[in-house]
Amino acid sequence: MFDIRYKGLRLIPSKSASEELFKYGLMLCYCKKILENGYDAPRKRAKDTEERWLNRGSKTYNVVVVRSFNYLYNEEVWLIIHVGRFTKH
Repeated sequence: MFDIRYKGLRLIPSKSASEELFKYGLMLCYCKKILENGYDAPRKRAKDTEERWLNRGSKTYNVVVVRSFNYLYNEEVWLIIHVGRFTKH
């Protein structure tokens, strides 16, 4: 289930991001698509944190990931900390 990778590192959702994925009816593979095909967010984030946006129809989806270390897999991962959707203006 968690073998989806972005920039060579495994993508893993946090608990709150899992709830947001469920809320919007998205899957982990959609987060990967947003990260790979989206564009940089207009605001800046901290070091080792990326935020990407992707427009689909009248909605904009955003995903925020932070580089972290997962002790279960014993490797560096991208931890998804936020998934959002809002209407374009």
